[in-house]
Amino acid sequence: MDRYTVEFAPEGKKADISGSETILDAALSCGVYIRAPCRGLGKCGKCKVAVTKGIVRTKEPIDADGLYVACRTSPLSDLIVVVAEDSRLQKHQIPDKAGEIKNTPLMGKFASIAVDIGTTTVAAYLVDPVPNKPVGIATAINRQIIYGEDIISRIEYAKKNGTGKLKTGIVETINDLAAELSRHRDDLEIKGLYAAGNTTMTYLFLDKDPGIIRKNLDLEEFRNPYTVEAKALGLTIQGKATTMPGISGYVGGDIVGDILYSGMNKASEISMLIDIGTNGEIVIGNKDWLAACSTSAGPAFEGGNIGCGIRASLGAIEKVEIKDDCSIDYATIGNEKPTGICGSGLIDLVAGLFRSGIVDHAGRFSPDLNEFVVVPKEESATEKDIKITESDIENIILTKAALYAGAVTLTKIGVPFHELRKIHIAGNFGYHLDYENAVTIGLLPDLPEDRYEYIGNGSLKGAFLALTNEEKRKEAGRIASKATYVDLSSDAGFSREYMDALFLPHKDATRFPTADKKTAKALKPSKS
Repeated sequence: MDRYTVEFAPEGKKADISGSETILDAALSCGVYIRAPCRGLGKCGKCKVAVTKGIVRTKEPIDADGLYVACRTSPLSDLIVVVAEDSRLQKHQIPDKAGEIKNTPLMGKFASIAVDIGTTTVAAYLVDPVPNKPVGIATAINRQIIYGEDIISRIEYAKKNGTGKLKTGIVETINDLAAELSRHRDDLEIKGLYAAGNTTMTYLFLDKDPGIIRKNLDLEEFRNPYTVEAKALGLTIQGKATTMPGISGYVGGDIVGDILYSGMNKASEISMLIDIGTNGEIVIGNKDWLAACSTSAGPAFEGGNIGCGIRASLGAIEKVEIKDDCSIDYATIGNEKPTGICGSGLIDLVAGLFRSGIVDHAGRFSPDLNEFVVVPKEESATEKDIKITESDIENIILTKAALYAGAVTLTKIGVPFHELRKIHIAGNFGYHLDYENAVTIGLLPDLPEDRYEYIGNGSLKGAFLALTNEEKRKEAGRIASKATYVDLSSDAGFSREYMDALFLPHKDATRFPTADKKTAKALKPSKS
């Protein structure tokens, strides 16, 4: 079969592919990062490109802007291609506001780095060993995301294609962060790295087959830290790289980092930890015992599977208020022209639509509506309406239901919600979360706000503690060893709770009395 050159402008990167391959295949092969939440299955339509030169064959119609769906379009000649602005993966994310570290001078020539290997975002602290504190922070999109936006999709990719590109993707991301942290520090030598991540991310970083995670029931496999020479992994730093021990195949070192930073493992009173990210993990316990579970929450709160959803980045709508007359107030990150809606904005929006009676308990619009426009195209940076559809709301409800049901399931082996003295909310997402709106949609249990503590990126902060303190490294090992993993997939109670949570805020409205009182208008009947 004929082969063709696909050049991506303005990057100047080129790929040589056959006529049976797609523009998305070309992008993957030469390191051009295009949003493709459905992994090239042609379901999401987010991998849009303009073909400025050449002839193509496409299985999808060209949209009104003359853009093609990259995963459904193949070359019939050499091509020059431009990735649409809203299909590009931004290299850098907005850092954790409350945990932001200002760049400060180093006391010496050497430093180390602590890393949170997130499924979506990778974050790193530059650590000065003299005062033993972070002196710089950098974040970036995990380059693996072009092979799938969630853990399962990356495991499937590795099964089909091997771990090579996935391992290279995360190593290159960390190398980028190390370079960013070293910028303007000419004589700096980075010696040593400590990384925390979920089990799949840890395995891919170490070039281990993540396929065994589904098969291996020996928890000790996941509860050991790994230490290797950084150079052997392809890292540009010197010294050794160590990974945080995990709890199970689905509750990894990132959650151990959360627990370590929160201190819940040392408290006498029972508390809960909820990590809201691409996946949802929940922990309950105290100094005597810990139990943890993982839910298949999905990437909705990070913009995945949402038509106008994006990650928290410049221009993302992070706050939304629907007024009594149904007019909209919103705020974007950086006060930039809006490009889409990130997780906190989506929660605000769904809560506002529910309170206003525009959607009902099932998340359905009133019969005269098919969608709700937040920002008309005239005001949008993308020159398209920024809106939410019933399908988007359904995905948000599926995500919040999984998280809430997981939390309820753990209370049944611990104590009920009202007896918890503290609920730690982990993940950068937590700092942007509006408590009342999260309760209104049934994401968080209806408890007094002072019961909640937002710890930000506990994975990164826990990795920093383990990097700089030998006793904390030992404590991380003890956390991993003593925690019990609860498998929700075989728990009939979880399934029942999940089905009941597929409503706003819940099938049983008495569980959310605060939300019920604040639903101002009578809800209209849903469409048949």
